[in-house]
Amino acid sequence: MAKQVEKPEWERVAEAFEASGQTQREFALARGVRLSTLQSWVYRRRRAGPAE
Repeated sequence: MAKQVEKPEWERVAEAFEASGQTQREFALARGVRLSTLQSWVYRRRRAGPAE
């Protein structure tokens, strides 16, 4: 059986954003991350498709 690989931090943050109901700007300010970084993470998560 393959070893479970932990989700990268960026994926957990993007997932938390999706569940938050906040705007990207609000979420980035609350989490202390740059808006452009959050946007990149959310884009990558959405592009990757549904979780397995």
